[in-house]
Amino acid sequence: MFDALGTACRREGYRGCAFINAAAEAVPQPPVHDRTVAHKQAVLAWVRDLATQAGAVDPNALARSLTLLLDGGLSDGALAADPEAPVAAKEAARQLVAASVARAA
Repeated sequence: MFDALGTACRREGYRGCAFINAAAEAVPQPPVHDRTVAHKQAVLAWVRDLATQAGAVDPNALARSLTLLLDGGLSDGALAADPEAPVAAKEAARQLVAASVARAA
C-alpha cells in the first residue's frame, strides 16, 4: 500500500488523491461527496480486513491509523512533492503494525 503511494506521488502531474480532492471541493451530501465517502469507507474496510488477517489486537484502530497515514501521504505528495514522505509513512505504518501484532501475540 505504501509502495503504491510512493509510485503515485512520483508520477508527473500528480495532484493528490482524486477522492480527497473531491471531498474538499464538494458540498456535503451531493452524489460526488457520497461516492467519495463510500470509497474511503471501502478502503478502511479493506485495511481493517488486512489488519484482522495480520492478527492485530485492535484491527479497527490499526486500520484507522494506517488509512490516516495513507491519506496524509497522498495529500503531502501533492503539497510538498517530497519523495521521502511515502518512505516515512511506510516506516510509521511498519511500526504501527509491528506494535499491534506484537501486543496480540
